[in-house]
Amino acid sequence: MTTMELNAELFRQLSIIAEDESLMRKAVKTITRLAHQKTEKAEEETEYISKEEILAGIDAGLKDVKAGRTMTFEEFVEEMGNEEV
Repeated sequence: MTTMELNAELFRQLSIIAEDESLMRKAVKTITRLAHQKTEKAEEETEYISKEEILAGIDAGLKDVKAGRTMTFEEFVEEMGNEEV
């Protein structure tokens, strides 16, 4: 099933129980739980860079500049245009 088909089926099923407050409360509770699980999973997958890693990156960049390992803005833009996401 596609996302649109699943969405339509969800609403169809909800329309069946729409007049029963108890069943609607259960449905809302279940969907809310699923939404929280998705949020928690997204937070777990997020990578954070530590302060030490940031400072090490800055230090490496400054050492590159001091050693003459630099590029022009145009070179940078060209290199970024060739990056694949």
